[in-house]
Amino acid sequence: MTTCVVGVGNELRGDDGVGLVVARALEGTLPKDVRVLECEGEPVSLLAAWEDCDRTIVVDATQSGAQPGTIRRIAAHDGPLPPELSRSSTHLLGVAEAVELARALGRLPGRAIVYGIEGAGFETGAEISEPVATAAALVAASIRRELESGR
Repeated sequence: MTTCVVGVGNELRGDDGVGLVVARALEGTLPKDVRVLECEGEPVSLLAAWEDCDRTIVVDATQSGAQPGTIRRIAAHDGPLPPELSRSSTHLLGVAEAVELARALGRLPGRAIVYGIEGAGFETGAEISEPVATAAALVAASIRRELESGR
């Protein structure tokens, strides 16, 4: 099984960089057959990133109104993502829209997990907030356990 982990975000916009933080924390710590990628452009590029993968895990910041640092793990392969995650991105198209586009085109991997970490601040030049940095470490550890256990 080919697996990829994709961190989505913009490190220049505060908490929006959390997906990249998770990807960098995982780099070199996962089984050799797992690719770790960073997606700093529009999330629609995810379709190319996971093209040859049977399983993908995507991590991105969300803006749904939840408490900053809130973690959501969603099995996107089971059905549409929750409506509150649509348009919750700082990107033109968000991860939710990219996942649904991939589903419509038949290009969603057979197993697709989306981790959303609720952000607090997305201002240009801001640092990642403390609750989001804490959540990033928890998500990285969770992904490591998930992939090492073969789930």
